[in-house]
Amino acid sequence: MKKWLVFLLGIISGIVLTLAFALFINWSNDSEIGLEIFEEPGENMGYSSFTIFQVLESGAALAKADSSFDSIVLIIPDKTQQFYDNQEIILRNDQCAQRVGTYRYSTRLESGRTVPAIKIIECKESQNLIDNDTVTNKYNSGKIIFDKPGDIVSRKNFEVQKVLDSGDAIALEISQIIMGNVVTSDLEVLILAQEGSNFYNNQVVKAPQGKSARQIGNYKYQEYGQTKVIPIIAYK
Repeated sequence: MKKWLVFLLGIISGIVLTLAFALFINWSNDSEIGLEIFEEPGENMGYSSFTIFQVLESGAALAKADSSFDSIVLIIPDKTQQFYDNQEIILRNDQCAQRVGTYRYSTRLESGRTVPAIKIIECKESQNLIDNDTVTNKYNSGKIIFDKPGDIVSRKNFEVQKVLDSGDAIALEISQIIMGNVVTSDLEVLILAQEGSNFYNNQVVKAPQGKSARQIGNYKYQEYGQTKVIPIIAYK
């Protein structure tokens, strides 16, 4: 009789602990979720399309902008919008993706991530075209080339993250390769296109034997409303 009682109490205790643990996990995840709205709307992000990969209970949706998981946003719906998983949204010429705040959330792989919160709004066609041109041209301006090469930036290889309209490439330093997977550092550089070079996303740019990546200038551009300055490199 006592054995059955102990066994029963053990099962009940296990269920209670499991439920308590589940509630704790949910509470922990919810505590990191936060939406912060600006007092005044921000800039046009310049995106032209979105692919939704998660719809939240609030009706807002997490989406990758312009088919890139490097550009994730939270889309806040208006009264007429109801999102669904894998929905493709292509903006019209009279629509803009306006940044209105930031959104912080947690994932199973990351303790916390902050992305822009946007609203899809109507705007003048001419204004939209101007903003899109600005987004395109911002990657072709802001280069400053030194008179003489500077210090060594890295002796490692780089992985291309984005190919610009100019043909130049923004890349990250490869810190190591684990089982075929590339692990990059925070060192971001601009590699200038040379005659015959055609960069592509995730391309591994290898350092020529006996040469190092030296800084030959600086490149300034805007990203999510912030100015970034990265070194321009060349192998010498």
